Amino acid sequence: MKSKSLKIATYLFYILSIVTVGYGVLYFSRSNIMPYHYAFLHTDAQELNNFNPNIVKLMIAFIKIIGSSFIGIGFGIAIASYNGIRRKKKWAWWSILSIYSLAIIVTYYITLMVSSNITEGPKPPSYLALGMILLLGSGLILSFKPIFLNKD
Repeated sequence: MKSKSLKIATYLFYILSIVTVGYGVLYFSRSNIMPYHYAFLHTDAQELNNFNPNIVKLMIAFIKIIGSSFIGIGFGIAIASYNGIRRKKKWAWWSILSIYSLAIIVTYYITLMVSSNITEGPKPPSYLALGMILLLGSGLILSFKPIFLNKD
């Protein structure tokens, strides 16, 4: 890997991987829903449990699915970066674009939708998803030329 932009892109993808795995671990390790979920529902834990305790159990299951998915995506990005991007492999660039962009763009959209429906209380960290999109875009742009045009 001689290209400076490719080296920077690889590091950006590694940072993205770490943030994604961290986000996944945070969600996967939860034993309750996030505070902004209660704010979105305009209720608290006691009220929701009194209404139907299975709702929280189902939401926790979904959170764990999301968390494990992000852990897998994060490791996948790291592997594609190490085994592909560094070696100027087109498959790695396309893999990162297709796998990650869908996940993070949908995540960003959902955080904005949830935030817009919260009138009081904590809101989801939309800025984190936007930051991840910016890291992804920067890495893809920086790696495009050396991978597809074979120029440093």
